[in-house]
Amino acid sequence: MRLGLANYRLNVGDNVEVSFLIDSSVVQPTYRLNPNDEFDVDFRTHPEYNRTVIVRPDGRISLPGKNGIKVAGLSPEAAAALIKSTYDDVLIDPVVTVMLRRFRTVTDDFRDLTQRADMGRVKVLAIEPDGKINLPMVPAVQAAGRTVHEVAGSLNAAYKHQLASVTTSVRLASLVPANTMVFGEVRAPGPVSLQGPRTLAQVLGSAGGVLPTAAGEAVRIIRFDAEAAGSVRIVDISQPGLADSIVVPPNATVYVPPSLLAKTARAVDLVVRQILLFNGTGFGVNYITGPSASTSNTATVRSGT
Repeated sequence: MRLGLANYRLNVGDNVEVSFLIDSSVVQPTYRLNPNDEFDVDFRTHPEYNRTVIVRPDGRISLPGKNGIKVAGLSPEAAAALIKSTYDDVLIDPVVTVMLRRFRTVTDDFRDLTQRADMGRVKVLAIEPDGKINLPMVPAVQAAGRTVHEVAGSLNAAYKHQLASVTTSVRLASLVPANTMVFGEVRAPGPVSLQGPRTLAQVLGSAGGVLPTAAGEAVRIIRFDAEAAGSVRIVDISQPGLADSIVVPPNATVYVPPSLLAKTARAVDLVVRQILLFNGTGFGVNYITGPSASTSNTATVRSGT
């Protein structure tokens, strides 16, 4: 990804592409029983109590003489210890083992989900009005105001907590269509339509390019977030490649200020106009900057009526 896109901060309405990778070699945390799991309960010294059970939707199982033993959320070892303690009142020091027969991990569920036609391993998401994106099995993740790298970091942290075998990568798919206003020392100031990621160099080019009177070291990019908080970034476009590496946010304003020489010339121009108008004359002045400026400046004065 280009530097400019990597540093771009996402906005509401932008589309991001999230890719999922499931690494089956990652060691899973201790398995915990879930509804619909099937397992054998083995009483080594009392085989008449042996049963194959399925965890009910309420997370409980039934065994001879014992109903409603809640095992959902327990590891098989913890479930065996619970069953043993439950039978301590009728059996002398029972030895209980739980052996899983049929079960599903969260990773299995996630793998099945990502194989669905409407989901898949790659998903394009629009950033919601609340600034977040929603993905399966993790809480909503803040995206607006962050870079794609930062969003990927938050997603991976969320999935690591829920699914250690799942990692994600995120890229910017498209920007919300918007206009950028360009003012100052450009040939065609006004709105510039942004239909996709546009660098500062492209935006200035769409405005006709900067004039020789521009202060290229002090170009301003002004933007406002969803809470109307403003921020200003000053960019020196005279640095090679810098204008090509910065993506202009949607609905931003770019201001190219005049150089000190241009401001000085305009101030002198204004003073001369005021002096000549005070004396009842009009005028036109043509300023030519460059090495021959001292011999190229011309002035035409005409009598006022």
